[in-house]
Order: sequence, then C-alpha cells, then structure tokens
Amino acid sequence: MWLGWALVMLLFQHWLEMRVTLKRPDNVLGWTGSETTTHSQSDKPHLIEPLLNEHVSWDSEYYLGIAIGGYDNPDIRAIPADFKWGTMSDRFCSVGQETNCISLSYAFFPLYSLVTRIVAMPLGLFSLSTIARYTLAAVLVSLLGTLGAMLSLYSMTRSSIGDEGGVRAAFYLLIFPSGFFLAQVYTEGLFIGLTFGSLAFMMTRKRYLSALLAALAVWTRPGGVILLIPLAIVWFIDKIW
Repeated sequence: MWLGWALVMLLFQHWLEMRVTLKRPDNVLGWTGSETTTHSQSDKPHLIEPLLNEHVSWDSEYYLGIAIGGYDNPDIRAIPADFKWGTMSDRFCSVGQETNCISLSYAFFPLYSLVTRIVAMPLGLFSLSTIARYTLAAVLVSLLGTLGAMLSLYSMTRSSIGDEGGVRAAFYLLIFPSGFFLAQVYTEGLFIGLTFGSLAFMMTRKRYLSALLAALAVWTRPGGVILLIPLAIVWFIDKIW
C-alpha cells in the first residue's frame, strides 16, 4: 500500500505539471502574490532543478541548502541583524561577504537535512547534479519516514481494532487531504515517522527507544517537544501511581 501510494504521488504530480497550467499569481494572502509568479523562484537555485521539481517549493530551499552547504550556505538568502519588514532595512545580504549577516536557514531544525545528506551519499554513484541528488534523497527520506509512520500506526492500533483496522488506520493517514505533504521535500514525513515510532515504543514500554525517537523528533520539528506529555504520563503511571 505504501509503495502504491508513493508511485501514485510521484507519477501524478509529474503528470499534473505537464497537463495543468496554473493561473498566476495566487493572491489569497498578502505575501503569496510575489511568491507565485512564473519567475518567483528563478533566483533560488535549489528550487529550479528539473528533477522532481514538482516536489520542492518554499521551505524546501532551506532544507536542501542546509544539506548541501550547511547553515551558512552562501546560496541561501540572509538578512542583516537589524532587518525589519517594511523599513529601509528590509533587504537581504550575503553570508560570508557582509558582517552581521544571518542566514534564513537558522530558522530550521537540522535532522531532516542531516538525514538527507546521509541518504545522498550513495546516490553519488549516479550521474546527477548535486541539487538533483539531494532532492532525490530528500524525497526518499520523506517517503521512508511515512512508511515508518504507517508501521507504527498499525502497531499501535491493531491491539484495539485488529489487523484490518490497523491497516485501515495507515490507509487513512495517506489519503487525508494534507497527506500529500508526506511526499514532498518537507519535514512532515520524517517527523510523523519518528513521532509515531516513539509512541509505539512507549506503548510496548521500550522506554529508551521511545525517548531516543522523541529526541530525534524534536530535532526535526520543534513541535516534537509535545511528546514529553505522553512520555511523562506513562512514566508516572508505571513508576508512581
């Protein structure tokens, strides 16, 4: 089921880009108009690589930039320390060329980019450009994280609703309207894989593995800190209550 979903996402997004012409720009919010023109990403090298281009946009630039060149990657936009929107200091600067210049990459947590860098290493055997190789690696990380989430969800639910119910729960995860984010160069796939994995290990009282995955979830997205609540509840019930 996971493999079928992954193929559908890859093929459908590619087909959609070839067959559908978007009406630009999208002015639904104040900032979306300038970000959705035909050439709005032309100055962002990590977002114009043809391979799997339909799987990258917006924050993907930073995840790929960190994976390729670290947090101070000069190809990523940066801002001066006195930056304020809508003022004379509303300008970008270049890391390494100007003082007090801070890369926008520092707004993003490191684990997704680190795992992407690791997965990209063996892909060096293929004749791909650097950005193409890292984009492919990032998509694979998202897809494999989603597989981990499905297995964890199945493990957590099968005891209460049976094997068929566990499979159905995993299926619902994939077809939920926002489930398409799980196949993009975003952290959602890896994050829910670690989060659900932590909860699954916690339910079987494998506390060290649960704590390890919870820590990794926090290094993926700051929202992972909420895992402290169920971990603390289980510890309290088992050790004190």
